[in-house]
Amino acid sequence: MKRIGSFLLVATLIAGMAGCSSSRISLIPVPSGGGGDNGESYSLTIISTAGGTVITPGEGTFTRDVGAVVNLTAEPEEGCHFVNWTCSVDTIASVNVTSTAITTNAHCSIRANFSGNTSCPLGINYTEAEVEELIIVLVNAKRQQFDLSNLSEDALLTGLAWEHSICMVENNFFSHERYPGERNFTYGQLPETMRGENLAKIPTRQTIPGPYLSLQEVCEWAVSDWTPPPGHRANIVEPCYTETGVGVSFSDDWDYLYITQIFDGAI
Repeated sequence: MKRIGSFLLVATLIAGMAGCSSSRISLIPVPSGGGGDNGESYSLTIISTAGGTVITPGEGTFTRDVGAVVNLTAEPEEGCHFVNWTCSVDTIASVNVTSTAITTNAHCSIRANFSGNTSCPLGINYTEAEVEELIIVLVNAKRQQFDLSNLSEDALLTGLAWEHSICMVENNFFSHERYPGERNFTYGQLPETMRGENLAKIPTRQTIPGPYLSLQEVCEWAVSDWTPPPGHRANIVEPCYTETGVGVSFSDDWDYLYITQIFDGAI
């Protein structure tokens, strides 16, 4: 039996001190001509859960003009079935059919959800979307302890977070640095705003082989890694932050969750 729990917790905290697990960036200036949002086009980030894929227009990040209608088609793998679309805006025609369309009027994050006979181990009874949702709940609970307002979910930040977590899994790295071809951390950032980012690489079980952790356990582990005083909790309790986005991706062997949370607010 291979023990991984306590070692990974220590390793994650050490990485955080080095700026790999958690960091605070007080001000990220928007480069001239950069940012990716010129008022005429928006980004659409499209992903899927295990059990299928999005075949139209594909998966990744796309830029579309305001008012453009984007067709979406999801295809389940053999033995799986399509559940629904999760979308950060309400301009999608229908969330319950495999082929639908969305009108571009804002930055948008879209996920096709599948279930059925996937490669997911039986002991993992939660989805990436559920992890993302609970992370935001737990972070806002920490903010409430300091009489700070709740963070609202932002589609652009969510898309950037999805992109980074998936990219770390696919390219086998763990860092705030962006992989070639990935959008910059400052993408879409407005003037006079600041951004921060927390990362976590959380094991899905304490020992290998061994029982899998619950949804609550893995999420509490991630947030607890970010909240020891003084530096690791800086993003969570920063009063200027008002918006956030969380992106989660399982590792290919299902032994880890890669979690990215991005914060944004006016200075």
